[in-house]
Amino acid sequence: MRNSVTAWASWADFRREEQQTIDMPSGGDLLSALFFPADYSVGMANLGFHYIYRVLAELGVAVERFFYSPIPYRSVERDTMLERFPIVFASISYEGDVPRFSEWLSRGGIVPSRRDRQQNDAQLLGVGGAITYINPLSLSDIADFIVLGDAVSLIPFLVETLRATTDRGERLRRLAEHPSFLVPMVHIDQQLEMSRSVHKTEDLDDEYGHANWVTPRTVFGKTLLVELQRGCVGACRYCTLPSCFRPFRQRDVRLVERDIREVSKRVFFDRVGLVTPEASDYGPLDDLLALIERLDKGVSFASLRVDGLTPRMVDALTRGGRHSMTIAPESGDDDLRRTCGKLFTNEEIVRTMCMARDRGISNAKLYFMIGLPGETDDHVVSIATLCGCLREETGLRINAAVSPFVPKPGTAWASMSFEGESALKRKIRLLTRAFSGRSGSSLQVASVKEACVEYALSWGTVLTSRDISTTAAGKGAKKWKRHDVDRNRVREELGRLGL
Repeated sequence: MRNSVTAWASWADFRREEQQTIDMPSGGDLLSALFFPADYSVGMANLGFHYIYRVLAELGVAVERFFYSPIPYRSVERDTMLERFPIVFASISYEGDVPRFSEWLSRGGIVPSRRDRQQNDAQLLGVGGAITYINPLSLSDIADFIVLGDAVSLIPFLVETLRATTDRGERLRRLAEHPSFLVPMVHIDQQLEMSRSVHKTEDLDDEYGHANWVTPRTVFGKTLLVELQRGCVGACRYCTLPSCFRPFRQRDVRLVERDIREVSKRVFFDRVGLVTPEASDYGPLDDLLALIERLDKGVSFASLRVDGLTPRMVDALTRGGRHSMTIAPESGDDDLRRTCGKLFTNEEIVRTMCMARDRGISNAKLYFMIGLPGETDDHVVSIATLCGCLREETGLRINAAVSPFVPKPGTAWASMSFEGESALKRKIRLLTRAFSGRSGSSLQVASVKEACVEYALSWGTVLTSRDISTTAAGKGAKKWKRHDVDRNRVREELGRLGL
């Protein structure tokens, strides 16, 4: 059933607060919806979503934005109902977004199964985003085509193909000929031996580098997002960044500085958001921070690493009014942390946070994982011990955010075990008791059930995708089935596709 809020709601208030950082054309042909499966505040903080909108608009595509909330089935640009759009594009970042996307389609009047849409010549649906670098199979019964990897430079081929013919089958057959488009109708149903490859932009200077809009309604507030680099030089064994998103690439600081200066002359923003896996790995960071300071802007970092954090970076944060920072120790135990690929110690964490406190930081959020390979109960309790030590030594208010370890395809720990619901819940109870009575330290634990879903979808197969689409369409169980994960089958399916 379609959400009734769209019968009267409008995006007018949101549009009034948006400031365009560049001139972009509007209107055109190939009327298309571009969807992000989260709230507007989150979607508008995603640079990839900005980039895809911009390249479509510049190619003359009549593209309009859609978000999961607060107004799910009307476009931001004109309050147009979703059902009027013959083409739907979506940017999917996380595994949990897949069933959410499928449900959104169904409630918006779009059949979530590509097989059913094909029979009725219904909307054409294409998907891209971060999930395609890791395992796109969970989308294979939903999307008509999947753009693998960095999509901006692939969009001209896509648009050209869509304009060349209106025949659905011919469009998909032509897209299937490109190695970075996965077309399930061809590559899965027909099992044609056409090896796929995840596209990686070699030179970031050839792509866009900043957000299309600045608005106070994002999770970062009135912030200009600029990109510094992709990939990661780290070697964290649990992480997809150094494996699935490699190679490490940086954008020329002269282009970054040019973008910031030009946008600052056009629109007002409070701070610059540096989008990068790890800011301290960006060589010219100090020069960039100096420019931001001269422009009297604050700064925010997408990620901070303990062994890369400098006084200059902390000063940049606090000068802009930020008194909270986030780091990711992953474990409270030095030895277990080292097995994860992080080589800094608890002593270094305390020393670094003392430095941050002396420069105006008053709150610290620390990310940890439980269920790590080789983890014992003592390792779990060490999280509370480290947080207590930090509180005592620094006086900072400490928030520990704990989530279960989920092994992902393509990572160094892809073959490691996932502990499962009962074992993880037991460790959470143990950790909760360890935090009990500790003043100044709080514990925030991610949902174990959501972690189980993430695990199932990380290793999702074609069958998983079919379950999701049929459930959303009301043809299956009330909730899609989480099949026992068969990692060998996933490897075989991805291997046959060359991925």
